[in-house]
Amino acid sequence: MKFNLLFTTAFIALFSNGVIAQTLNTPPGDAIKSPGPAQICAQNRAFAPADGTQNKNNNAKVCVSTVIGQLPAVNKMVSSIIIKPKNGAMIKRNTPIEFAVKSINLDTGFFSDPNFDYYDTPQTLNNNGVIQGHNHVTVQKLNGNQVPDARIFAFFKGLNDVAKNGVLVQQIENGLPEPGLYRICTMSSSFTHQAVIMPVAQRGAQDDCIRITIM
Repeated sequence: MKFNLLFTTAFIALFSNGVIAQTLNTPPGDAIKSPGPAQICAQNRAFAPADGTQNKNNNAKVCVSTVIGQLPAVNKMVSSIIIKPKNGAMIKRNTPIEFAVKSINLDTGFFSDPNFDYYDTPQTLNNNGVIQGHNHVTVQKLNGNQVPDARIFAFFKGLNDVAKNGVLVQQIENGLPEPGLYRICTMSSSFTHQAVIMPVAQRGAQDDCIRITIM
């Protein structure tokens, strides 16, 4: 009986402090309580506060206190499609490849210096309620059904310019040297490189991926 009483008391204490609550499924309508963004980082001293630089250390722990920022309306959510090259295209190695990405609801040309201003400002909208940001194209070689390592890529480029008719274009002038199957993806970002934040969870993806074969 004494053990049960001690266990119950400890459980109530942990639950009231949010330690156990975070591991349980939250019932519908029951909000998860969270401290302010500054307090989230201050609570755990094992995490260094972000300083606008990128974390490239395998073992470093960094905490970003930047708030999410402005959210678009549901009719202003970002959506992208790769229109060049075509999905399934077969391209000779070492030959130029042109990528063309078409997006809607992304006000392009907003691109901060990733060496000094990475994740350090909230997401912003323009006067029409559209996210201000930019896109990227990233190319990875695939090996069967193995999940590719995010640190390894054959090509990566931020698409920093203002889109023309919603289209951003990028060239790999010398193509890709190694034959094989490749995945090409877009990565839509806000001004300081965080992935664009949408107003609802159930939606179509904001980015697109295709596969090409280098011969």
